[in-house]
Amino acid sequence: MDPPMVLISTSALGRLRGVVRPAAVALAAFLLVTVVLAGTSSTKTNRASAASLTETKADANAARRQLSRLQAELDDLAGKYSRAEARLYEIDNAVAKAEKDEARSRQDLEKMRTQLSDRVVRLYKAGHGSTPAFLELLFEEHDFSVLIERLSMLNKVAVQDGETFTQVRTHIGKVTALQQDLAAKRAAQTTQLKDLQTTQATMESRMQATAAEYKRLKKRVVALEEAARREREAAKARAQAKATGSGGSGGSAPSVKGFVFPVDGPHSYINDWGFARSGGRSHQGTDIMAARGTPAVAVVSGRIGRTSYGSGLGGTVIWLKGNNGTSYYYAHLDGIAGGISAGTSVVAGQTIGFVGNSGNARGGACHLHFEIHPGGGGAANPYYVLRASD
Repeated sequence: MDPPMVLISTSALGRLRGVVRPAAVALAAFLLVTVVLAGTSSTKTNRASAASLTETKADANAARRQLSRLQAELDDLAGKYSRAEARLYEIDNAVAKAEKDEARSRQDLEKMRTQLSDRVVRLYKAGHGSTPAFLELLFEEHDFSVLIERLSMLNKVAVQDGETFTQVRTHIGKVTALQQDLAAKRAAQTTQLKDLQTTQATMESRMQATAAEYKRLKKRVVALEEAARREREAAKARAQAKATGSGGSGGSAPSVKGFVFPVDGPHSYINDWGFARSGGRSHQGTDIMAARGTPAVAVVSGRIGRTSYGSGLGGTVIWLKGNNGTSYYYAHLDGIAGGISAGTSVVAGQTIGFVGNSGNARGGACHLHFEIHPGGGGAANPYYVLRASD
């Protein structure tokens, strides 16, 4: 049966048109304002982001300057200590050499004194007869040529005696000079040692006094640099998402809305999607470096699809099925959190495992191999989503 026809009079139709036209105009105006406001909001957001990045850079530069000044002060103290220590070593070496020289000269002097003493004793003994022995020896020979020869020998003995006396006097002077030089070096050694100890005490005291400030500045510089990096990466991710409407090569990754970064602790990572792997494979995820035992958390709310220990290349792994229809893969874990098993419901940010290096990562750096599988299908590059949410 056909539906009944509804007849509208010409006057009624006119009145209807009169109502519809203003409504359409109002709706168009509303949509135009909405678009303008959205554009204005987007512009304000971009400006705010740029201002925030500029402020972060300025703060980072200020922190670096403070750290540089503190580092320069500590470096100056370390330089003074090193120079003082080097000077002390130089003096120590000079003292050791002077001690050896003084010891050798003392030995030479003792030899000369022994020789001279023996000679004096012999002469003394020879002088106790009525006639000196050397005169008897000289004149007992009647051959004049032999007499001349013996006189020459006696003259040589006298000369040798004179040389012995001279050598003794020389060695005495040398030993005295060496002893004076050694005493001066030992005094310098004592002074330098005190200077070294003072410099060391000053350096250690200053380092202890500035340790907390130094660590604070180092941490602040790192944090500000990381914040600036995140600002740049987030801006890049927004720009890429706006230009392509996707999360990067390897498939379309899901939105970052409601997404929690998978590693709850200090971490580091790069865009290593597609990097070469063993057996001609290419890397189908992002490796997030972190210390062993760092919590790995659910990136979205959902249900644990599967867990496995010692599962081939991935080692200890977790598959998370998000309520958003996307699956997430966690590999190389050191362990799985208590109460986490297939079918367990989890909320975003809940600890489900711990970073490690199981599977084919054993022996290497601890990290979380993280994958995103939109709609439960093939892997998509998670890097840009990670950057935008980190």
